[in-house]
Amino acid sequence: MRKKPKIAVVVSCRLKSTRLPLKALLPINGISLIERCLMNCLAIPEADAVVLATSYLPQDNPLEAITLDGKVTVVRGDPENLVDRTIEAAKAVNADIVFRVTGDNPAVSPEISSFLIQEHLKNDADYTQAKASSVGTAGNVINVKALERLTNLVKPLTHTEYLPFYFLNNPSYFSVLNLDLPSELLYPEWRLTIDEIKDLEMFQKLYENLHIGHRPLFYKEMRDYLVQHPEVWEINKDVQLKWRDDLELVEEVNRATTLE
Repeated sequence: MRKKPKIAVVVSCRLKSTRLPLKALLPINGISLIERCLMNCLAIPEADAVVLATSYLPQDNPLEAITLDGKVTVVRGDPENLVDRTIEAAKAVNADIVFRVTGDNPAVSPEISSFLIQEHLKNDADYTQAKASSVGTAGNVINVKALERLTNLVKPLTHTEYLPFYFLNNPSYFSVLNLDLPSELLYPEWRLTIDEIKDLEMFQKLYENLHIGHRPLFYKEMRDYLVQHPEVWEINKDVQLKWRDDLELVEEVNRATTLE
C-alpha cells in the first residue's frame, strides 16, 4: 500500500506591500489579516501542518512570532524566490504536498481547499487549481517533487510570485488539473483578497456584521451573508487584480514562465 502523503498548507507572507503598507498586520474586527488567514488554513481537514513562509529580511521580523499558540510553524527563507521558500517550508514539516496560499487572503476557504486537495489526490496530479473562484478563497495544490523538478528545469527562476503560470504554461512537463468548482462554491464576481483600503473596508464590514471573533470564517456562512447583502461585496468590486487585469504584466509573465 502507498503511504499517505503528508500535506502542508504553506502561507506565503511578507511585509513589503506598498498599496496598503504592513497589510498583513492590519486588524479585521480586532484580529490581524495574517492571523485570520492562518485560522482558516488550520480548519482545512486534510492539513497535517500549517507553515507561515516569510523572508529572512529584518522587515519581516514581526511575522516570526505569529504561531497561533504553536499551531503554526514559521519558516524564513529567500525574500524573492518563492519556489525555494516553499520547498524549505515543506521540508521543515516533511511534507510531500503543499497547499499554497498567499497571506493577503484572510478568508481562504476550508471547503474549497478540501475539494481541491481531494481531487488532486484522486487524480495523482503534479499541480491542481480551480478554473474560477471568488478571488482570495482558493489556493494551489502542488507536489513537492514537482517544485523540485521546476528548480532543475529553470535557472534562474523569475516571476516566482506568479508560480501557477509555470505549471499552467507547461503541460508537457507537469500533470495539471484545472477544476470546475461545485456551483455552491463558485461566486467569481466576489473579490475576497486584500490589496487596497477598499478591500479592508469590505472585510471589516463582513466580519463585524457576522460577529466573527477568534475563529475561522467558513465559505457557507460568508456566501449566505453576501448573497443577502450585495452592498458589502460591491464595496471593493472595482479594485483591479494585477495579475489578471494588467495585460502587459500578464504577457510578460506568460513569456517568462513558458519553457518551450
